[in-house]
Amino acid sequence: MDRFGIAAGLVMPQPTLDNVFEVHSRIGDMMTKYPQRIYGMTSLDPWLAEDIYVAEVERCIKELGFVAIKLHPLGHNISPLSKLCNKIYELAELHQVPVLVHTGTGNPFSLPSLMIDPAKRYPGVSFILCHAGFAVYADEAIVAAKHCDNIYLEPSWCQTYMTRKMIDQVGLEKIIMGSDHISNLPVELAKYNNIGFSDEQLEAIFYNNPKRIFKLEEL
Repeated sequence: MDRFGIAAGLVMPQPTLDNVFEVHSRIGDMMTKYPQRIYGMTSLDPWLAEDIYVAEVERCIKELGFVAIKLHPLGHNISPLSKLCNKIYELAELHQVPVLVHTGTGNPFSLPSLMIDPAKRYPGVSFILCHAGFAVYADEAIVAAKHCDNIYLEPSWCQTYMTRKMIDQVGLEKIIMGSDHISNLPVELAKYNNIGFSDEQLEAIFYNNPKRIFKLEEL
């Protein structure tokens, strides 16, 4: 982060970890050690018993200070339309945090269009389509964002021209930058810095939009 001038990073567990509760705690420790630089996001398997799922999300948000919830249709092997996912959306609405959703790889569950229905049912929740369709389904992600005011796009792994198309069609205020993995951070930065955006546009994508969507008021 220091090397590439990153003010703050949002961190979550991989979706297939057995020790996800421990990893959540480790992320919480990182937040304490590096305040206003590391922010946690909870990532839990929706197939867990509801009481266990709810208790861990509330621990992460209330005790550890996490700022978002992740749904990984591929890693968790579940459709966003499953009734088991309703608790995710309800908790996000209750605690006023956004929901990040993996899209692109792992279809049919990872199709961007599947998020239109939850976004319509929970208009008070911000939904971020991670990877914005992962290049091949990027147009579908654009359609979803056009039809739902509360759907935002994070186009890591998407082509430069497709990222530009997203901004042109859904608006600058609905785009945030993500790296997905640490090793991909310089690649994504190079993509944005060579796509022809103004400094003001880059500031919106890199800083203002995520600060607003994740409610990082102290950043």
